Amino acid sequence: MSHRTRPVRSSTGRAAVAVASFAAFGLLATACSDSKSISGADVTQSSASSNASTTSIGGDSTSTTVPTSSTAVATSVVETTIVETTAPPATTVAPITVAPTVAPPPAACAGTSSPSGGAVQVTPVVGDWNGDGVDDAGVSWGEPNGSGADWFVRTEVTGGESSTWALGDLGVGFAALLDSVDVDFSLGAPEGTNRDELLAIVGSNASGYNLGVFGVGADGCIFRFDNGAGVAFVVPVAGSVSQVSGVRCDGGAGSQFLVALHASTSDGISWDTEDARIDRIGGHSLALGMVIAGSLPAASPLLDEYGEATCGGHVYIGIGGDY
Repeated sequence: MSHRTRPVRSSTGRAAVAVASFAAFGLLATACSDSKSISGADVTQSSASSNASTTSIGGDSTSTTVPTSSTAVATSVVETTIVETTAPPATTVAPITVAPTVAPPPAACAGTSSPSGGAVQVTPVVGDWNGDGVDDAGVSWGEPNGSGADWFVRTEVTGGESSTWALGDLGVGFAALLDSVDVDFSLGAPEGTNRDELLAIVGSNASGYNLGVFGVGADGCIFRFDNGAGVAFVVPVAGSVSQVSGVRCDGGAGSQFLVALHASTSDGISWDTEDARIDRIGGHSLALGMVIAGSLPAASPLLDEYGEATCGGHVYIGIGGDY
């Protein structure tokens, strides 16, 4: 029987082979490739072995190839394009122009007629219609219309407006300015406040006359006082067997005003009297105010005054008067 002789390997040689084998296994493990995507870029890893080592142990030689990793990283970069933003053109806003406020010119007075060459009963007066201390003019007249006359009252402010109030046809009556008066004078009032007014006959009949009061407004135009209810204010100056009425200028304690007078009797012996102050109750309104009652015997000379129009001792209508 023949025997084969096995080569004897020393333990040292086996250990060296084992170490080389484990080293090669470790290198192979690291050679595995992974493909990962990061933020849209692909990264590729690849490995290849190129190194070999030879180990000789006890005459035997063991050739061990140990791969070395060579990693190539390919990076793909996505190109970013930046679009330039162009700002829109600035908008030009036209400035707002505010037109200056201009006060409208004062309206002209409605009537401006003056006496014609054929005017009748032209009666002038003088007074301070706007309270500036300068005399102004006033005039009343009638214009024949074929069957009678149309009557007018006109004011002329010195250096200012002139205006006319038309009364129309008064039938059997007529119109005539009596004088300038002051229906609401107050001592110490602001300048321009104490203006004169115009007292005028605005109609007549068999028993007497009707008186009206006119004034000039801040606009320089003439107006006629009403009774506060839109009806023309009238003071009668008239008389009959049982009653009489009149008007007089009065005042006291730095004031001036008009007083409407009335007296009546039931027996012809004793007369009951009333003195009613005429108050200005608005810009263009007058009304009867406080009344003082009394009595007079029929023979008293004071009774005559209750049927007259007087001012400052002057009799306009009545015994010895102008009318």
